[in-house]
Amino acid sequence: MDMQIILNCSIVLLVLILIMFSIYTFVSFRQLKARTKQIEALHQGLSVGQKVLFSGGLTGIISKIEREFVNIRVADNVELEVSRYAITEILT
Repeated sequence: MDMQIILNCSIVLLVLILIMFSIYTFVSFRQLKARTKQIEALHQGLSVGQKVLFSGGLTGIISKIEREFVNIRVADNVELEVSRYAITEILT
């Protein structure tokens, strides 16, 4: 009798853990998909003259856009060539 109760409790606990894991996975996947769409739209919408923020916290103004790289003016007479995927936010 006691073994049956222990077995039933174990099965219920296992099912609850599986349900919680499934819910967590579903929510995480949806958030990741939404963030990926947002980043893709950001990189497609880049244009010359926009002020942008990099993943490292550096800001600058886009001066030239190529396929994989972007030239950014960070100060007078100072331009950096960086991957367009390092840009995390458009400030203006």
